[in-house]
Amino acid sequence: MLRRISSNFPSFQPITFRPGFNVILAEMGPGASDRHSRNARGKTTLIQAINYCLGGSLAKSMTPLGPAGWAFSLELDLFGSTVTATRKVKGGARLSLAYPMELAGALRPYLDENATISVDDWKFLLGLGLFALDQVPEQGDRGISPRTLLSYVIRIEAAKDPLKIIPQQPAWSSREHVAYLLNLNWELVRDLSRLEEDSDTYKAIARATKKNLLPRALRPEPELMLELVEAQRDLEELSSRVNGFQVVDDPDGLISRADRVTEELKELRNDALVDRRMIELYAESIEGEQATGGEGVGEVVAGLYTEMQRAFNPEALQSFEKVEAFHQQLMGNRRRFLASELERLRDQQVQRDAKIRELTASRNSILAVLDAGGALEELSALQSECAQAAARVTEVEAALSNVRELAEAQEGIRVQKAQLRQETARDLSTNRQKLDSVATRFDGMMQDLYNVGGVLTAEVDDLGFKFSIRVSTSASGGVTRMQLLCFDLTLMAESDELHHPGFLIHDSVVFDGVDPRQVAAGLRLVNETVEGVGGQYICTMNSNDVPQAVREEDWFIQGTRRIVLDTERGGILGTSF
Repeated sequence: MLRRISSNFPSFQPITFRPGFNVILAEMGPGASDRHSRNARGKTTLIQAINYCLGGSLAKSMTPLGPAGWAFSLELDLFGSTVTATRKVKGGARLSLAYPMELAGALRPYLDENATISVDDWKFLLGLGLFALDQVPEQGDRGISPRTLLSYVIRIEAAKDPLKIIPQQPAWSSREHVAYLLNLNWELVRDLSRLEEDSDTYKAIARATKKNLLPRALRPEPELMLELVEAQRDLEELSSRVNGFQVVDDPDGLISRADRVTEELKELRNDALVDRRMIELYAESIEGEQATGGEGVGEVVAGLYTEMQRAFNPEALQSFEKVEAFHQQLMGNRRRFLASELERLRDQQVQRDAKIRELTASRNSILAVLDAGGALEELSALQSECAQAAARVTEVEAALSNVRELAEAQEGIRVQKAQLRQETARDLSTNRQKLDSVATRFDGMMQDLYNVGGVLTAEVDDLGFKFSIRVSTSASGGVTRMQLLCFDLTLMAESDELHHPGFLIHDSVVFDGVDPRQVAAGLRLVNETVEGVGGQYICTMNSNDVPQAVREEDWFIQGTRRIVLDTERGGILGTSF
C-alpha cells in the first residue's frame, strides 16, 4: 500500500494514507465568492506526483516546478518493508531510495554510491515487488510493462473502454496486461500477436507486389523457375566461351592473313575450274578417235585424193600411200600430245587440290582462333558479361529462395497460430471457474449501482484472450465511468495478490457526469470492497460531487486525508505555477 506523499517544499502539506478508503477533497472555504472554484486545486497534480514517484513520466503541467528545485517523496510498502522513493522534478533520471537494513541485500545491487537508482531499475523493482513481474521487456518485444500495469491501478484519465488505459492502446497490449492481472497465461497473447504481426507483414508484401509497387519482390514460383533455367543456360554458354577464349596479340593481322588465304583459294578454284574443262575436252577427243579407229579419216583422204587426180596431172601428186602415211603420222602425234596434256593437267589438278585443302585448313584455323578469341579487351568484356549472367542467376535463385521461404513461413505461422489458439483455449478452460467468479463479481457491482446486468467475458480469437464488457443499459458517460470503477474494483478483488499491488487510485474525472445516486452507491461499493479484500483506495473529489449523506458517514469522514479549500492559496501544493 501507499503510506505517505511529501515534498521538499514546506508549502506542500504531506498527506498520509491509510488502509481502506482515502479521499482528498476540494471544499468551499469560508468567505468563498463566485470567483473561487474547487477545480484546479492540485488534485490531479497530486496523483501525477504519486505516479511520477512510481517511475511515470513527468506531467507537462508539473514542468514549471523543476527550476525551483521541487522533489516529491513517496513512502510505500515494497518487499514486505517500507521504502521511500524521492524523485526530483528537474533531472529526475535517478531516484533516491531510503529503506530498512533488511532490504539492503536486495536493493544495493541497483544503487550507486549516492544511494540513487535509475528509473529503469526502479520500474523493474516495482514490477517485481508490486506485480511479481520478473521480466524486463525489450524494445519491440511486446512484453509486460510494469508501468502499463500501474496505469491500470492509477487512473488519471477515465478511458471509455475500461480494458484500456488510453484509447490508443494497442489491442495486444490491453489483452496482455488484463490477462496478467487475471493470472492468465499472457505469453500466449504475446506470441499470437507476434505471429499476427508477421502475417500482416507478409500480406503487406503480397499487396505491394500485386499493385506493382514491388514488382520483383514476390513472383510465382513457376515464373522464377523458368527465368532461372534461362539464366543458367546463358551463364553456361558464356562460361564455355570464356574458358575456351584465346588471347590474340594481333587480331587485325590474323584477319588480313585470312583475307589473303581466301583470295588465294579463290584463284586456285578458278584455275581448277579451267583445268577441269580442258581435261574434259581432251578426254572427249581421245575417246572419239579411239571409237572410230581412224577408218573414217582414211576414206575421206582417199576420196579427196581421187578428186585431186582429176584436177592435177599424175606427176604433180604424191602417191596415195605416201599421203596416207603422212596423215597417220600426224594423227599419232596429236594423240600423243593430247595424252601428254591430259596427264599433265591431271597431275596439276592433284597438286592444286592438295594446296586447296592446305589453304582451307589454314583459313579455318585462323577463323577458329578469331571466333574463339580476340584481344584482351574482348576477353574482359566477355568476362564482365559472364559475371553479369552469374549475378542474374544468383538474383533469381535468391528470389526463388525467398518465395519458398515465405511460403514456408506463412504455412508455419498458420500452424503455430492454430497450436497457440488451442493452447489458449485450454488455458481459458482451465481458468473458467476463476473467470466466472470475476464475471459474477462485476455483474453484482453493476447490479448494485444501476440494477442492471453487466457482463465481463473472455473468449479466444486470433490474438489470444479477448475480453469484453457489456452492460444492459444505455452507454452514457456516467455509466461508462462506473463500468471503469466496477472493472478496477473487480480486478483488485479477484486478482491474485501477487499480480495486483492491492491499491487503486482514481482522479476525480472518474466521477464526472455520474448521477449523485450512483456516486453515493459507487463510493459505498468502493468502501465495502476494499474493506472486504484488505485493499486501499485513493481518490480525489470535489465536495459538491459527494452526496451529503455519504459525507456524513464515518468511513468517509475517517477516509478524508486532506481537505483543500477553494480559497487556499496555491491549492494542495501551496504555490501557484
